[in-house]
Parts: sequence; structure tokens; C-alpha cells
Amino acid sequence: MERLLALLRVPSISASPAHAADMLRAADMVADEVRLAGGTADVVVTSGHPLVVGEVPPSDDAPDAPVVTIYGHYDVQPPGDPSLWTSPPFEPEVRGGNLYARGASDDKGNLFMLLVALQRLRAAGRLGVRARVLIDGEEESGGHSAVDWVLAEADPARAAIIFDSPMIGPGRPAVCTGLRGLAYVRVRVRGAAADLHSGMHGGAALNAVHALLEVLGAVVPRGGRVPEALRDGTAPPTEGEIAASATLPPGEDVLSGAGARPADDRAAAEYYLRTTMLPSVDVHGVRAGDPALVATVIPAVAEATLSCRVPPGADAEMLAGRLRGMLEAACPPGAEIEVQGLGVAKASRLDPADPVVRAAMEGITGATALPVTPVGIGGSIPVVAAMAARGTSVVLTGFALPDDGYHAPDEHLRVEHLGLGVRAAEGILGSLAGM
Repeated sequence: MERLLALLRVPSISASPAHAADMLRAADMVADEVRLAGGTADVVVTSGHPLVVGEVPPSDDAPDAPVVTIYGHYDVQPPGDPSLWTSPPFEPEVRGGNLYARGASDDKGNLFMLLVALQRLRAAGRLGVRARVLIDGEEESGGHSAVDWVLAEADPARAAIIFDSPMIGPGRPAVCTGLRGLAYVRVRVRGAAADLHSGMHGGAALNAVHALLEVLGAVVPRGGRVPEALRDGTAPPTEGEIAASATLPPGEDVLSGAGARPADDRAAAEYYLRTTMLPSVDVHGVRAGDPALVATVIPAVAEATLSCRVPPGADAEMLAGRLRGMLEAACPPGAEIEVQGLGVAKASRLDPADPVVRAAMEGITGATALPVTPVGIGGSIPVVAAMAARGTSVVLTGFALPDDGYHAPDEHLRVEHLGLGVRAAEGILGSLAGM
């Protein structure tokens, strides 16, 4: 626990250049954890942030032991407004059975479960796989170093274990059957050479904020659906997916548990359809002028970041180009627009009938006495598609809860889930040893 708390204190925010030294420090700490398991580890310099690459041999050093990649990420999201946190985001604190800190659930806490499982299995002489370790420093900022590493491997691993998706609820672990892809862009609109006096020019001069609203209006959802042009390649849900979603908590409960409000009157009933099987567009940030000031100006420049989540079956690169074209086409005459691509991640389908996934589910249940549900999730993990393309079977699971606040203020993880996740990881690794 003390080592995990030390890692959580490091503000390894990959999206901020100001935290480059913190990124290196966090990478070094993760490498030390791999070495504690009796393995080797290197901090590899990339064009972005460092990768931690290493290997933990099987306890008996068997040369033919199955190779299993352990993947996770040590970088975290920016904490946002510190005033919204009950305790500082990088001063971990346990309250009410929960561990609060940025990265507690996404992904330092979950990653630590896997590393501790390796350490315990090696110490007990029970590690039956050759664990290839790949820990990312760019997962939260759209980097591609880990993807490039996987695609360049000469001998792809038989399986990969990733703890970076949520449980369905308390006592209900899940294994992921699908991930949406992602197309992330920044759009910048200019309407004048400089800010203008609204009394002198209002009503006649082009307002960059008004122009940006027109641009964004061309792609945001209406009635829970993105424009038809962004739905190309969307496959209808399978019978298995429909059946699985019927066993999940009601969408209304999931939304209210996260402190969210339904987008429209069908949003709760369609929660799982919309968040795992359909494309979505969300605006993440808007910047123009200064709303804190009473300043009667016409802003010259306005910008926003937004992304499109791409469902399994759809072409992420194609939809990224289409998104960009729709934004540019919606720019009103006279305004200048610049659309910058910030990253594209492919969608993935993970077959619950894959022998590796089946064995992992059995391993989790055997170690925890909890049944496992196969279910798709709406997030994006770029390296999963790269691994699948190399023939690696991916076991994607995790032991945070849907309301643990990842990417939000007061992110947390149930302390008891640290032990639960370690036991589950030991069970998975044990189940894959004989494959």
C-alpha cells in the first residue's frame, strides 16, 4: 500500500509538458515494481513519454512457458479544478473504505493489482507464464508509442492481460467483449484580427463564438443520435450483446450513480446501446473570451476540443476524416477554421468464446468465487486493437466500479478491491499457465 500511495503522489499527467519529470519518475517507480517480481525492466525513451518494458520469467524458468503481456498505464488525466476535490488529487487519502487520488482507479490502482500478483506468484514459486511487461505513459493523451511497440514485436504474445475496464457493480466483475474507437480533434475558428467592441460592431461583425457554435452544431447528437454521416459501419447489436445488456443495472441507475442527467427522454432506456454500440460525439472543452469578466467584446478567436467514439465494426480513420470535413463545411462564410487531429484509435471486438478469454473468466471465478459477465464498454484503449491485429488474445477487465470517478474529481477505488483484483490476477495468470 505504501508503494502504491507513493506512485499516486506523482502527478504523471501526460497531457502537460510541465510534468515531463514526473512522467519519468513514475516510469522509474513502475520499473522498480517489475524488478521486485524478480524480473528485468527498462525505461525506454520514445518520441513521447517513456515506456516501461520488461519481463518476469516463470518460476521454473521453463523456456516453453506461454508468453503473456501485462499492459497498463502510469499516466493520468489532469485533475481539473482542485476546488472540486474533497482532498488534493495527488495527496492520496483513505476515507470510508475508499482510496481517493487521481489515478486510484484509472489506472495506477488497477495496474498495481497486476504487478503485485506477479510479485506474489513469483515469491510463492507459482508463476507459470513468461510475463512480458509493457507499461504505457501516453494512454491518457492519445500517444502511439505502445501501439508502435506492439506492432513491431517479432514474436507476439499468446495472450495479454489489461486491468483498465470497470466492474458492472459490487461483486460483479466483467470481461470486456468490445471497445469503441476514438477520433479526437481540436477546432479553432477566427472571426476577426482582434477582439472588437460589441457596442460599436455588434450585429455587423463576425463573432468567433457564434461561428464555433455553428460548427459544433453540425456534428453534435440530436435525439441521442449523431448525424447519419458519422454512423457508417455501425453494426446492429448481436443477440448476445442484447442478452448481456439485459442483465446489467438499469441505465437510469448508472447515470444517477455517476451524478449525471439523461441527455433526453430515451437516454436511460438506451444507455448500453448508446455507450457501447453506437457512435457518439462529445465536446470536451471550449475556450473564448473570459466569462469571469464583464467585458463587452466580440471574441476574435474561439476553439474547442471534441471527439467521436467509434463503435466496433466502423472504420475509425474514415470517420475521423468525415468528422473533420463536416466541421470545416459548417464554418460560416468569412470565418477561418483550423481542425487539428489529436489522435485516432481503432475499435475492437473481443470474443468471449476465445479459449484465452474463457480460461481467464474461469480463473477469476476460481480465485474470487464471483461470476464474470462478458460485456462491451464504451471507452477506447488503442493498444487493444494493435494486439488483436497481431493475433494476441486480450483479456480486458478491472476492479474499479462505474461510479469510482475516473476522469472526474474525487476519483477513488474501494480499498477492498485491491486485494480482490490481486486474487483475480493470480487466478487469470494461473489459468493461462497451461495454454
